[in-house]
Amino acid sequence: MKNSFYLLLVCCCLNFISCNTESFEDEVLQEETDPNIPEEESEITSTTPCDFDLSEITSNSTITIDCILDLGGAEISLPDNVNFDFNGGDITNGTINFNGGYIDGRLLSSKLTVNGDVKLKEPTLKYVPSRWTIVQGETTSAVALENRDHLENIFAMVQKLEGNTLEIDKLDAYFEVSLVTHPSDPNFRASLEAINVPSNFNLKMTNNTKLRVFPNNRQTYALLSVREASDVTISGGILLGDRDEHDYSAGDQEWGYLVFLKAAVNTTISGMTLKNAMGDGMKIQSLKFFYEPDHIPTHDIVITKCIFDSNRRNNMSITGGYDIYVDDNQFLNASVDTDSSEGVAPGFAIDIEATRKRDEATGEMFYYERAEDIYITNNTETGSRIGGFTVAIGYDVTIENNTVETGISYSFANGTKIIGNTVVAPESGRSGAGIKAGRENGDDATIYDNLVSKNTVRGFGTSIFVSNRDVVIEGNNLEDFGAGINMSKLTNAEIKNNILNSERDGSIGIVSSTTGLDNVSIFGNNVTVARNPIKMSNLNLEPEASDYVTSIYNNVLNTPNDSSTLFIKSTGIEFTDNELNHQIEVFNCDGIAFMKNSVTDSDDHGFHLREVNNNINIANNTINVSDNRECIQIEDSTSTSEVTITNNTCQ
Repeated sequence: MKNSFYLLLVCCCLNFISCNTESFEDEVLQEETDPNIPEEESEITSTTPCDFDLSEITSNSTITIDCILDLGGAEISLPDNVNFDFNGGDITNGTINFNGGYIDGRLLSSKLTVNGDVKLKEPTLKYVPSRWTIVQGETTSAVALENRDHLENIFAMVQKLEGNTLEIDKLDAYFEVSLVTHPSDPNFRASLEAINVPSNFNLKMTNNTKLRVFPNNRQTYALLSVREASDVTISGGILLGDRDEHDYSAGDQEWGYLVFLKAAVNTTISGMTLKNAMGDGMKIQSLKFFYEPDHIPTHDIVITKCIFDSNRRNNMSITGGYDIYVDDNQFLNASVDTDSSEGVAPGFAIDIEATRKRDEATGEMFYYERAEDIYITNNTETGSRIGGFTVAIGYDVTIENNTVETGISYSFANGTKIIGNTVVAPESGRSGAGIKAGRENGDDATIYDNLVSKNTVRGFGTSIFVSNRDVVIEGNNLEDFGAGINMSKLTNAEIKNNILNSERDGSIGIVSSTTGLDNVSIFGNNVTVARNPIKMSNLNLEPEASDYVTSIYNNVLNTPNDSSTLFIKSTGIEFTDNELNHQIEVFNCDGIAFMKNSVTDSDDHGFHLREVNNNINIANNTINVSDNRECIQIEDSTSTSEVTITNNTCQ
């Protein structure tokens, strides 16, 4: 800016207004007033004209403004090091050129231009709407565009005057963020056309501050952005999207964001409400592809004490970056349908969804984006259309101590830790899994070293679904389910020390069907269910599963006496040192060893081998049954030569 810095350039965006061809250009929007917002309190208390002339000020003077100083359109150049203090007065209608010194921020307004070497007396400027030119309430696209530029100019002004903080209280305004306004780059870039918060800056807002997206027909946009900036804090404020006023006629419309962090570093967003975005409430992404040498990652991000509500796609998406902390926020109604717009996929409260692709010829993985070292802690989620927190593609993500009602999951992930969460369905019998750990048909090469530990899960069809490899499911408390733990295509896994309790009719504890379990250990679990504490069917039957071993040991298994632990058409199982209050049923199995178990059943046989079984070993078990029942009952369809029975105690 030539020779000076203007507090606000009222006409800075006139060159862009004439280019506006958006469908909402002439639309007038009615202001939503909040009767609880107090009227603005002006700090200007004086109405008395000043009786001095700035042209007579000497060097190193401090002037207290306790009157109205009307410059009459003049431009005044000051001597060295002149300071201006505030005491209820005002300076208006002119320009002051400084050569050193300071000015109290309460004297600044759109009616005063300051140039030269000058700084704010204090690093914080408090925004008073009546002293600036941001238009509140009903407006047009052209004015909303000016609003955006005015606010960015105030940020720049504060920094030019060596301040670092803008405080906004009462403000309710629309901002046009859907137009291309950078002539040097004809491409629309959402993070550039947004309201950009600069580096080394604090933007402080309150619940009286409402920043609104001016409705548009753009497929993507952002209301507030931190792009290639660092050391930024943004607190408070209510950001409102246009999901119910958006023009969706141009095709896919799902990438409108309220906050966009792109190549942001050391940035904190706190105490903000983000509601009704056309796409995501917040998008966190790095700049350029991960494999490119000029890739700029987003990192050291803190999102805390915010409310995300009814954003149309996800409440939050993280596609790139590292050392990202999402702590103590509320995630409400992600992607729900409204009267005017339906939610769109994926539909999660938080979706970590980096992009990658494997070269089919070489097998090499190309990481377009990489999201890693992410911590989702102490948050609350309710009402999401599809699910709560998911790691679709991500690395070393910790999801800990959250309260969630629509589930937690990971798909293509390694190093995921789901620890100490409370996952409770809003009503008993919700379909799907409370925790979905893995992807049944996913690439095991990239899904490994994951942990699900010490969670409470209640009210789902399945408490925990687990797949893939190198995973531990331990110490979880699972209640009111159809199936407690469902295992599928699992390798090198431990299912240990979990407590499973369900009185739901037909409930099953630990189950696996039509799959392979290779080097899977199931031990130390305490299971009480209405039907089968353990049910394995069609297990390890594929040719490649011929040497698979599934070990089930040291579990306490309870169910009403007319039910059983059940093995159907399975092989490669070692069932050892378990305590059961019910019988064990074996149908059409081959290659199962039952050793050192304690089986008590007053109504049924201890072991009941039915249909055709082969290579069954029953050894060193303690079996207690009633007088009219057999400790080991073998149906005629199973040859006794296929059953080895040694050293069992029958009582």
